[in-house]
Order: sequence, then structure tokens, then C-alpha cells
Amino acid sequence: MMIIKLAFSYIKKQKGKTIALLASVGLAVMLIFSMFVIRDSGYDSQIREAKNLHGDYNLFFDDIDMNSVEELKKQKEVKKLISVRYLCEVVNTNNGVILDLNTFNKDYIDSLNYKFIGRKPIKDGEIVIEEEATEQMGIKDPLNKEIDLMVLNKYLDKDNISQIDSGNKRFKIVGLIQKPEKYYKSLNGFKGQAFISEETNLTITKTEDTYKGNIYLHNKKDESAFLDKMYKKLNLEDYNLFYNVEVFQGEVYKIVTKYSIKNIENSIILIIVSCLVIYNIYNIILSDRIKQIGMLRAIGMSNKDIKRMFRVSSLFYIIFGTLIGILAGTVFSYIGVRMIYGYSTVLSIEKESIIFSFLVSIIAVSVSNFIIVRKTLRMSIIESINKSDKVKKRSRANIDERKKMKGNILIKFANGNIWRNKSKTILTITAMFLVSAIFIQTSVINDRMKLTTNITSGLRPMSYGNVDITLSGNYRNTEDIFYNINAPIIQKIKKLKGVKKVEPFFYNQDSFLSISKKRVSDDLIKELRRQEQKYYSDYDKEYPLLVKGYNKNLLKNINRFIAKGENIIEEKPGDYKKVLLINNIYSRGIHSYSTKVIKDVNVGDVLEIKLPVYRDGVERYEKFKVEVSGIMDNTYIATQDGDPEFTGGQIIFRKDDYRELTGQQNYNKLFVAVEDGELESVEGKIEQMVKDYSFSSVGGKNENKKYIARTSEEKLDIIYQFLMILILSVNIITIVRSNIILRTKELSVLRAIGMSIRNLKKAVLVESETYGIIASVLAAIFGIYDYNKGIVRINNTMLEDGYNQTLSYGIPFKQILIVFIVSAVMCFIAVYVSKDKIEKLNIIEGISENE
Repeated sequence: MMIIKLAFSYIKKQKGKTIALLASVGLAVMLIFSMFVIRDSGYDSQIREAKNLHGDYNLFFDDIDMNSVEELKKQKEVKKLISVRYLCEVVNTNNGVILDLNTFNKDYIDSLNYKFIGRKPIKDGEIVIEEEATEQMGIKDPLNKEIDLMVLNKYLDKDNISQIDSGNKRFKIVGLIQKPEKYYKSLNGFKGQAFISEETNLTITKTEDTYKGNIYLHNKKDESAFLDKMYKKLNLEDYNLFYNVEVFQGEVYKIVTKYSIKNIENSIILIIVSCLVIYNIYNIILSDRIKQIGMLRAIGMSNKDIKRMFRVSSLFYIIFGTLIGILAGTVFSYIGVRMIYGYSTVLSIEKESIIFSFLVSIIAVSVSNFIIVRKTLRMSIIESINKSDKVKKRSRANIDERKKMKGNILIKFANGNIWRNKSKTILTITAMFLVSAIFIQTSVINDRMKLTTNITSGLRPMSYGNVDITLSGNYRNTEDIFYNINAPIIQKIKKLKGVKKVEPFFYNQDSFLSISKKRVSDDLIKELRRQEQKYYSDYDKEYPLLVKGYNKNLLKNINRFIAKGENIIEEKPGDYKKVLLINNIYSRGIHSYSTKVIKDVNVGDVLEIKLPVYRDGVERYEKFKVEVSGIMDNTYIATQDGDPEFTGGQIIFRKDDYRELTGQQNYNKLFVAVEDGELESVEGKIEQMVKDYSFSSVGGKNENKKYIARTSEEKLDIIYQFLMILILSVNIITIVRSNIILRTKELSVLRAIGMSIRNLKKAVLVESETYGIIASVLAAIFGIYDYNKGIVRINNTMLEDGYNQTLSYGIPFKQILIVFIVSAVMCFIAVYVSKDKIEKLNIIEGISENE
């Protein structure tokens, strides 16, 4: 009992040191605890957000018949199944906005977490429509208004030939369904929905009459087994029955990240850093107790009792320091995750977070205690009593004499203090360096990944050539032939600061090449069948075709890519419209652009194509014969105009010829070239300009960067980096303040021999800034080495994979600058917040302390 009282007596008496020790433990625990909690909370919040936005069902089915629906419903694993009948699509011909048209089912709408306003459709001609779609159509206050829509069904006939059935119908909007704005920015996209009553008479002869819906299972763990079973039992494809995609991705990302090599390495580094943070400050503070231990031994306390006393105090610091760290880490983690995920925030504190937090504090405190006690007990009693930080005696005369010397006495004084206790200095600098280094490493990893993504994942960014930005319709929510970019928008974009050139043109991905299978390359067939698509074709009569209509400027721009034949800048006589043919695709199987579309094709050959056209108020397919005027080089789709991923042939018309054939009057795609350094600025202005215009999509060279910025990993890295800066800041403040507390006697002696408070604070500041500068320089050297080491590794990998582009070597200036600024500012703040210890210094009490 006496030992416990003695331990707590010291804890109470030395409040400043006790607070510093608790702060060091809490700081380190907060570092490791927050990292675990932020990671788990971030992904759990993403999963919660996905459920809030998309629904909490387990599986989704699509494009199956009623018999299959009933069979799914009978399965023992199924808790609940909600289905709706899919009919066709409806499109607004004024702006191209297109939606799925289904029969009304309120339970289905609720299962997708839509908010419903109005009433259900009862009569023929009544419709419930997605509110966001009406906003994109430019309809204000849409409830109870009438709207003209084209009913549109694209389907495969019995011969596997693509057909279009369309007709116009007027609807009255009697209900709206709403989603939060964030839903429409989902990485996997979305498809607008509309619902009508069973009694509605549609103006087309052919509807799909298939079903889609959601499945809730009794046990989430059965998802994978259930999918495999139903694929075999009902002969379904994975586009007929699949996971709740957004939720599933969040779950997969969490598992992959949690057990990734990068995360394990970071966790180990963080544990080491956390232990060093504790050990450093603990060693600084407890080294002052060597003399006290000697005195306790002198009055008869046994070594065993001394060890017990330290174990008691250690237990106190471990328990309360860890709890403080966990509490602070919980608050920080919640605030950080809340800033990103808002109402969907989930605070996930798993047992491993708590276990590792206590593990760090137990290891660091125990090791510190063990070293101090062992070191002391190995000394003789006389040695330990006389042990202190030796303060070289200085007299007033000595100081006055040094003032006359050339050079800065404060700097010399600070340097003398720094290197007087080398082990303390090394530990202090090491702790600062490691936190700085891990911040630089984490940040430069993300920068390298972004640069790498521009090359490896960036088939599209690399393929734009001298085009920087594109504007077009959203591929899921607009119909190419009706989406239009009007003249006012084109003029506004031309006037934006930083825009060099704007070129509008026609663009349609829904066309076909009608050609004998014998003429089509086997590699193209393999690529087409590798894709998952709802309307699967045997590909023996028609093949996907991308069609463009270019003006003279765009045709001149691609003149250098014509390998055979000649350009079509000027109109040429003949029986058929002239086109440029792109006869190759990018093969994902062999990572090459050499895969041909047509085995043998020459300039002058006549090809039959099928285009969607708009005539007599309806959309339909029409066939045309065109003559090949020129064949493009294989490098065209890889290096210019941005269509490397289209799996099929491509042809380019003169814009007037395209307009004549299709009846399409307004341009539906835009190329924008900008001045150097203006890409993101111009892109942001265009996005703001068209955010409520017909589900417009802004792409181009920056599109992959935008994708990365919206992923959870990128969001969480922002919090990680902020946490590292915070930890670095608090670490510096704690170390500097601890040093001041420990050196009360020394500072009192300096005051006694005449050093002013102002000079005393300057000396402490210079000493602290020296720690920060040395640690920052070391971190900068490490950062440069680590950055370029990663560049070497990435470049070697990319060259092995066949990429021609590589990353340039460099210096992570931004991260290094942040470390230097944070170190300098925090050292100043540390001295400032500790000025009370200096200004209120009692010379007599300070000199006699611990005597």
C-alpha cells in the first residue's frame, strides 16, 4: 500500500510532468487508434451511404421472365423479393433525356430508397417520373404538367438483328420520385426511372415484358452461393442476377484494403512511430527520476519495491493515457468521416483498434520504465544521487564577455544544449522525423498513383491528342440522336478564359456494320463475346459501329493519321457518301491496338451500315451504303479524339453528309482545346454551366483524375494526411514543452546568473527550431529517395507491361514544404504555449527542485 501511495504522491506532485506523460501516451494512441477507426469507419460509412442511396437489398435481377421470378421467390434463402415489369424506354426528343419505363409498384420504388411525391398512375397516359430527369429536361414544377415523350424499344428480333420500335405519346405527370444529389454522382452511374399503370396503352407494337427487381436474403453470407446456384439452375448470366453493386464494392474495398500489403506495412510503421513518440517523451521526463531513485535506495527501499512503484505509475499512465488517446481519436475520427459522408457516417470501433492501442502504450511505457529502472539500479547509490543533466556553470561576467564576442550567443547556447544529451536529442529528432516521413510517404504514394493512373488506366486520357475536354450526353441517360448542344452553349464555352478552340460534331454509338461473318476478324468476335451485355447477339450478321460527323477543321486535324486513300474534306462525286474507316480496336486480351475489324478492306470498297435516324416524328434504323475514301492508321484511336475503348469499327462522315442521312440537325458532342494550365479551371466552368442540362457529361484528359478523387480511398487519404499533420504538430508541442518542464532547474540557474526572460525564450525557441529543421531535412531526404524509388519501380513495371510512357523523376516539393512549415510554426507555438513555465519561473524553487 505504501508503494502505491508513494507512486501516486509523485504523480500528484509533478503535475506538469504527469500531464506531459499522459499527453505522450494519448498522442501515440490517438495516432494508431484513429488510423484503424478512420479506415473502418470510412468504408462502413461508404457502405451505409450506398444503402441509403441505392437500397439495402442483397441482390438485383434484370431482364428475366416471370417464370424465373417465381422460381427465385421459391428459394429457401430468399426472405423477400420485389419485382416490377420493365416495358421499354421513353425519351424526350427535345433534349435526349431517356428513362426506363416500368409498370408502377410502390414497394419497388421504396426498396430503392426513392422519396415519392404525388400519387400513383391510375389512368392511361399518367406517369410517375424521376424528378431529376424533369429538371434536366428544363421542366419547372413538373407535377400535374403534361409532357410529350417518345416511347422507344430497342430489341433483337428472332434473327438476332437489332430493331427499333418507337411512337409518340403525351403523359401527365402525377407523381415524382426523388433521390439526394449525391446519388447522381455515383461512380457506377445510374439510370433514370419512370412508371405507368398496367392500363396504359403504348404507341408501339413490341415491348420487352421482362422483369427486374430486388432480392432480400435471410443471411447475407449466402449471397455468393445463391448466385452460383441460380446461374446454373435458371441458366442466367451475371448481368441477369448480381450483387447490390455499390454496397458490394464498398464491402470488397474494405476487405482488400484492410489486408493489403500497403496497409499492413503502414500499420507496422505507425505502431513503431507511436511507440517512439511515447518512449521519447517518457525517457525525457523519467530520466529526471534517476536521482530520486538513488535517494530512495539510500534510505533503504529495496530494488524490488522500486520496480513495484514504477509498475504502479506505469499502469496509471497506460490506462489513463490510452483512454485519453482513444477518446481523442474517437472524436477526431468521427469529425473527419462525418465531413465526407454526412448523414451516412458510421463510427466503427473494432476490437483490434482497442487492442493495438493498449498494445502500443503497454510496450512503450514498459520498455521506457524497464530501461530507466535497469539503468538506475545498475548505478551505485552515490552515482545515481549525483546524476543530473550537467549544466556548465556560467557567471554574469562570462555572459557579458560572450555578448561582446562575434556571433550569436543564443545560437551557440542552443547548440550546446542540443548536443549535451545526445541520446535525448537523437530520440527527439527521430520522433519528429518518423512522423514527418510517414506523412511525406503517404502523400507521395497518392501522387504517384495518380500519375500512374494517367498512363495505365488512362487509355482514354492518352487518346485525346490535342483535344483537352469533351462535352456529350450521359451514355445511360441520353439518346445520342436527340441530345443536342445548342448554339448558346457553344458560344458561352468559346468565351471562357483559357479556351483556344471549340469544335462541335455529330456522334452516335448505336449504329451497326452489316457485313458477312466471314469478313470479320476472329479477334473482334472474341472481344465482343468477352463483354457482358444485356442484349447478347450471336454476332453473325451485324457488328457495333461508332459513327461521327466531322467539320472541315476536325477532318484536317486527323489528316496525318490517314494510312491509305484520302481525306473527305471536300464533297466528292459518286453513288455513295464517302467515309473514313477506322478498322482496328483496342484488345483487352493482348493489350494491343492491332486487332482488325474487317479482315480485308481497301479504299473504294462499299460497306453497308445501319444508322438510327429520325424521320416522320419517330426513330428507326435505316440501312445505307457508304464508300471507303480513306483508312486510318492503327495509332489514331490510341492518340487522337478519345475513342479507344469502343469495341467495333468506326467511320467518319462529313458533317453535312451525316445530317442528310440521319435527319439529326443539332450537334451532340463537343471538343474543347485549352491553354496550358487551364484544363481544370475550364472544365469546372463547363461542368457548372451544364449541370442541369440534359444529363450532360464532361470528359477528356482529366476524367480519370476525377474518378480517383471520388473514391473512398482518396477521401480517406485526405483524412489520413490531415491526421499526420495534426500528430506532427502535437508531437512537436509535447516534446518542446516536456523539455522545458524537465529543465526547470537549468533555466532557473540561467535566470539567476542574469539571462533575461526574453533571451531565455529566444534560446529555447532556437533550440526547438533546430530540432525541427534537422528532422525536416532528414524527412526531405527520405521523401526524395522514397518518391524516386517508387518511380523506378513503377516505370520498370510499366515497361514490362508494354507501356511506352513512363513517369518522370522529381522532388515532392509540396509535401516537404508542408513539413518545414508545420515544424517551424509548431516549434514557435510550443514555446509560446510554454511561456508561462518560463515567465513564472521561481529562481529559488527552480534551483532547489528535486534537491
